[in-house]
Amino acid sequence: MKNKKRIASWGTRLTINFFTLVLCLLFFWFLGFIIKDLRTLPPPDYHTSTASFFDPKLQSESAELAKRIDDKKQTITMKRRQEELLRRTLEELEKSLTRLGRISEDGDSDVAVRAEQQILEQRKQHIELGMEIVIAVSETESLERQKAEVDKKLSVNEEEARMHYAKKCDWHRTLIALYQACVLIPFFIISLYCLVRYPKSAFFRILLALGVAAFIQIGFLMFEYFPREYFKYILIASLIIAVVWLLIYALRSVTKPTFERILKQNRESYERFLCVNCEFPIRTGPRTFLYWTRRTVHKVLPKMEGAEDEKTYQCPYCGTSLYETCSVCGNVRHAQLEFCRHCGVKKEIETPEI
Repeated sequence: MKNKKRIASWGTRLTINFFTLVLCLLFFWFLGFIIKDLRTLPPPDYHTSTASFFDPKLQSESAELAKRIDDKKQTITMKRRQEELLRRTLEELEKSLTRLGRISEDGDSDVAVRAEQQILEQRKQHIELGMEIVIAVSETESLERQKAEVDKKLSVNEEEARMHYAKKCDWHRTLIALYQACVLIPFFIISLYCLVRYPKSAFFRILLALGVAAFIQIGFLMFEYFPREYFKYILIASLIIAVVWLLIYALRSVTKPTFERILKQNRESYERFLCVNCEFPIRTGPRTFLYWTRRTVHKVLPKMEGAEDEKTYQCPYCGTSLYETCSVCGNVRHAQLEFCRHCGVKKEIETPEI
């Protein structure tokens, strides 16, 4: 006789569910590390990608003009500092000359004459320095105009170069998404196939954890790379498919239940003294005149006044045979369970038509 699958205790089932959840989390982290490493692939270089769009002569000329402009600006800054220093020196000399003029009224005027000559020389230097600054500023403006013309010629192809570089970046991003999908999708497909093909496998929970982790990572991948205006439709469509699949599964479990599910339902109905087909109370023996439901069956305790002979019993509502005489030992047995509790003989259970 083939042994039935044993039902684990609630503690064992809780432990299995807990470690399944932990394994799912570990698989999620493992796949996440792979996805993160794939994101580190180097993007295309801008200068290498756009070098063919620019004239090297114009680029070198623009760089040379920029260097000359910087040199001119530094020269102008230095000359303006010298001009400021000369201005301050002139102010000090004029103050000194004023004091010397007062002194020369009573004495020698040679010192005042030399001071005036020095002031004239400083003023001449100040004027020459100002002219040099004006010339340098004019040359700088001319160089800036030349550079603007060169940059204008260069900017003609700059937009095309940027578009070309943007396309290369988009392609690089698409390649990364494809690499990530090539990692995640095989895990998901293999686990899904094994779950559907071998639902009673000992590795069911391991495959379930891997499939759930891969599915969540695929969802994050789609959210990151798919356009946002399309992702909402993909998400809604996926949820609709999932809900429809669960609804079909639930309907099939009612309309076309498996043999194991039928036996489980029969066992639970007998435990609660209810008909396996319509859940009408099984009123036999001490429970003949009692009332109970699926929830209150354990709260209604019958009075045991004495032993009563077991009898066959049919549901008075739907006519389903619930207790019958065993064909081997002649004792009363459960009609909707496989084995006789007295002799252990097995019988075929008919699947009810829904």
